[in-house]
Amino acid sequence: MMLEGKVALVTGAASGIGRASARAFAREGAKVAVLDMEEVGGEETAESIRAASGDAFFLKTDVAEMRQIEAAVRATVDRYGRLDIILSNAAAYTPGDATQLTEAQWDRTLDVCVKPTYALARYGAPIMLKQGGGAIVITGSVHAVRGYASHLAYQASKGALLSMTRAMAADYAPTIRVNTILPGAIVTGMWRDITEDHRKRIAQMSLLKRNAQPEEVASVALFLASDMSSYVTGESVIVDGGLSSAIQVPPAQ
Repeated sequence: MMLEGKVALVTGAASGIGRASARAFAREGAKVAVLDMEEVGGEETAESIRAASGDAFFLKTDVAEMRQIEAAVRATVDRYGRLDIILSNAAAYTPGDATQLTEAQWDRTLDVCVKPTYALARYGAPIMLKQGGGAIVITGSVHAVRGYASHLAYQASKGALLSMTRAMAADYAPTIRVNTILPGAIVTGMWRDITEDHRKRIAQMSLLKRNAQPEEVASVALFLASDMSSYVTGESVIVDGGLSSAIQVPPAQ
């Protein structure tokens, strides 16, 4: 029960890393506000927590809208009386380079991937500062540290989050810890259009030769949200099976 008595707010919690993290937080005793645009998945996440004797509620939230973020933070505090953990996890993704992406696609990617972290800090950090402590965890990507063709907007957003992690850690130290996770190939709903053959090829890019499940990232989110990481702030934790750590040399023909 590492998070007993704590309250967590998780965005993008209807599926994938967000859902797995919300469940992990609840298993360790946290009360959880589940935020997402997807009502069915969001309600399922909250219900699965309640079914396991946890405490959670769902808030339909468009994280690209500042007012909705503000309302969600207020609703969480009104319901539970405090806010200890924020997991900023929502994402939007449109592949393409600068000549292929439309302005609307560029704007939507940054609105969903970057702005919510700013908004969550804007409305959540004052509460944590008043309480005397808190943890903000951000879901970034190895795209923040490695180039990958035809992913311009997504990579720009993840690079911004990495810089924001360091800035916010400096802004809110020593009261609030701020860290980011840089996942590699994680099988989530964003993979729905990736063929099985393509998935196998992606798996071979990492040293561990497999793609990860959301729960493997959620365990790192739990570490960063809990006192296990009490002396860690302003940092990024890469969770990519060795994808970014070594140059893969194709076997000789």
